[in-house]
Amino acid sequence: MKRVLWVVLAALSAGCLPELPYSEVKSSALLSPPPPPEGIRKIPLSFPIEIVNNRKAKSLSMEVFRAGKIRVRGEAVSSLKSYHSKIELDVPVFLIRHSSAGLMLVGTGLSTDKKKRRENILDTFLPYAFKYRLKRKADIVTQLARAGVAADEIKWIFLPYLEVDTAGMLDSFPEATVVLSSAEWEYRKSIKRTGISKSYLDPAVLEKAVLIKTADVALAPAMGSFENGLDYFEDGSFFLISLPGRTPGNIGFWINLDEGPVLLTGGAAYVVDNYLDRTLPVKGKLTDLEEYWRSLHLIGAMRKSMPRLQIFAGSDLSSLAVPLRDDLLLHIRK
Repeated sequence: MKRVLWVVLAALSAGCLPELPYSEVKSSALLSPPPPPEGIRKIPLSFPIEIVNNRKAKSLSMEVFRAGKIRVRGEAVSSLKSYHSKIELDVPVFLIRHSSAGLMLVGTGLSTDKKKRRENILDTFLPYAFKYRLKRKADIVTQLARAGVAADEIKWIFLPYLEVDTAGMLDSFPEATVVLSSAEWEYRKSIKRTGISKSYLDPAVLEKAVLIKTADVALAPAMGSFENGLDYFEDGSFFLISLPGRTPGNIGFWINLDEGPVLLTGGAAYVVDNYLDRTLPVKGKLTDLEEYWRSLHLIGAMRKSMPRLQIFAGSDLSSLAVPLRDDLLLHIRK
């Protein structure tokens, strides 16, 4: 009996998800789509040309890294996926080379310290829990070094939301200013954290460890279909986009690269299903269903207006099979 128990515990600690009994009954965790949101802005026909031509920065390119994986049941992030499917989400980190602002990151990936990940073995028994995994030498600092970039060369770190998959390596970049939305910062300050997450994701702790700068994205003017778009460097190159729902302060990033714009959705979409098919994650993965639903429609409206807009979902790099561009370099390892 003890041997069997140890085998089970070993499998769980390795990230194996337990088999669940098949049921034809609809899961009570599924969310029903709200009515279509009203008041989605109409995008002027001139917008695609203007947003690109108004860029003043000399050059912008982007490199994409995978700095961890998340094992989870498919239905947890998309109602288009099966309750019994077992998938691996990506933990992406984006390196942007800006001609005047310097080297920037969007996200920092998972920490090399297992204590800074939710590795509670009991979580495995929860059907929709995330299991975080980081291979040896797959952290973003090591990968950047392989690409010829030292940690102290990073000047800016932008976070779509504050969680273990975006903020795991924040304290590894001593020269960086960390930027997130004011709404996200206030939301995180209101959460009572316990255990490991309290020790490094608590805003009171972070303020002492890194240089935090909040941005009032919600006060920025409209941009295309989006209700708020903050031109962060005031050169038409890099915009913070308000896309709440997963968290109240989630932001996306519109980046006018040399060969055309890309949109990083952050937490507004876990996987491409969310914005392509408007599928929803399960209960507990959002703070506001109505806001999340609206954000999906805003992304959809922008995509319809600009069919060649390259969109990256927050935890899904599958769309990277599409573009072949000189301004977008992939560092993706199996």
